[in-house]
Amino acid sequence: MENIGTIVLATGALGTAAFGIVEALKWTRVGEAGFKAIVKMLGPVIETLEVAYGPKFKDILRAHYRGERREFVRMIRQGVRIGLTQDNAEKMAVTLRTVDAAKLKDAARLVGEGGELSSDLRNTLGRFELAVDARIDAALTLAQARYVGTARGLASVVALFIALAVGFYLGNDYIFQALLVGVAAVPVAPMAKDLVSALQAAGKAVGTRV
Repeated sequence: MENIGTIVLATGALGTAAFGIVEALKWTRVGEAGFKAIVKMLGPVIETLEVAYGPKFKDILRAHYRGERREFVRMIRQGVRIGLTQDNAEKMAVTLRTVDAAKLKDAARLVGEGGELSSDLRNTLGRFELAVDARIDAALTLAQARYVGTARGLASVVALFIALAVGFYLGNDYIFQALLVGVAAVPVAPMAKDLVSALQAAGKAVGTRV
């Protein structure tokens, strides 16, 4: 039992280390995994960000995408609200299909002119922002799912590489065992601690009965 627990713990440690290495690469192109889903899901809505942040808005988005999720969402929402203008309001309304295009255009015009919005136009603007928030949440969920998938795949490669390197270092007799540990490292890593605790408890129970 103790040997099995040690193997599981080592496997989990390798998987955790592999994930750590991948996380350290987040500020490289690896950190952009899933970013294209954001652009695709937002569709024409992303054009408002160019109005708000300028022609290099995608570079700004990429930088925030690698960082804190809450800050990334805030940055997009704020950009969409700032970038909504009389010129693009109709296109945004058609894209989101939840607000009246003419009313949204009037609301954007009044906001741009510093005018006072009627309650109806405020409701229209609120529905627009709610629809944008839903689109952002959906885009980010898809993007994060793709990033996690990429990270797991890369972590598996890293874990396998480390395990085989250790196996070759220890000798040919350990290559197969090292290969098994490397393959199991990534999926086992999140639950390694629980598995080890369960095995230790089982070992104690067996020892007590004996």
